[in-house]
Amino acid sequence: MDDRKMMLIGIIVSSMLIPIFFFNSSPLENLRAYLVEGILVTSIFSSILWVVNRTIVFSILENYPFPEKTSQNVFLQVTLIVIVTFILANIIAYIEHQLRSDGVYLEYVEREVGISAILSAFVCAVYNSIHIFHLYKKTLVEKERLQKENIQSQLEILKNQVKPHFLFNSLNTLASIIPDEPEMAVDYVQKLSKVYRYILEIKDKKLIPVEEELACIKAYLFMLKIRFGENLQVNIQEDNLDLDSHVVPLSLQLLIENAVKHNVISSKRPLHIAIFQENNRLKVRNNLQKKDQQMLSTGTGLNNIRSRYEILSKQDIEVLENKEYFVVSLPLIEVLS
Repeated sequence: MDDRKMMLIGIIVSSMLIPIFFFNSSPLENLRAYLVEGILVTSIFSSILWVVNRTIVFSILENYPFPEKTSQNVFLQVTLIVIVTFILANIIAYIEHQLRSDGVYLEYVEREVGISAILSAFVCAVYNSIHIFHLYKKTLVEKERLQKENIQSQLEILKNQVKPHFLFNSLNTLASIIPDEPEMAVDYVQKLSKVYRYILEIKDKKLIPVEEELACIKAYLFMLKIRFGENLQVNIQEDNLDLDSHVVPLSLQLLIENAVKHNVISSKRPLHIAIFQENNRLKVRNNLQKKDQQMLSTGTGLNNIRSRYEILSKQDIEVLENKEYFVVSLPLIEVLS
């Protein structure tokens, strides 16, 4: 609510109620006395008291904000408002006693101090409550902003892991074919540059459509075919895939890379990789034929994918391993356009 409207409503309500509860002035008994001596005089006093207290509260809140200077804030508000309220109440009591010329002066003082104390406490409570509420909202917004920045920072770290991880394993593969097949190594480098260009193009994307991920996979599989030929069989069941759903970038590439790295691939024991969809998950499955001597690994593959999914969607990947297959199931994420 606008501050002026709130102040106007507060003054009107207090002006209407104070004459009834403190001066026994009822509009049903004496309308003129209620309107003139009651509401008119009370509204003037209420306006002065409201504006003065509002000014004090705002000034103290500005110079001694919560929560940094809470003790000074509370002390000054209580002290100044009590002093100002007592002074104004005595002034009003003196004026009222002079005009009415009846009763004992101290009775006027006691009554006006009581009224002023209640009204001042109300004004002080209203503006402090509003200020604290705004601080709370600001804290929530700031907390949300920091959480987003923290998540974005974590995501950038995880995404940056993919680049050296991919390059590390690709160079290992390149090193293994250079001595025996230098021409194939040249072709491999060319395909590597195309795939790495794709990685750089999607560096700012948190999620990409399955269709785009498959385009990267096909380029990457071309590289693998240079080395393994028919010993590596990859079956992508595109007809059953929801190509508009999203996955984290390079997730399929990392899973295929892990399968190739950790399993035997030969003419007698070809590696079969299947990419297909079940329910709302994209699955990558390979027949399990682990190497006796595992290759050096950075260990970022599955953990990287799992962490990015957790940050972006609060969903987890599923990993199933038995005697025949190793299966990784990725959640498909719907992105509203």
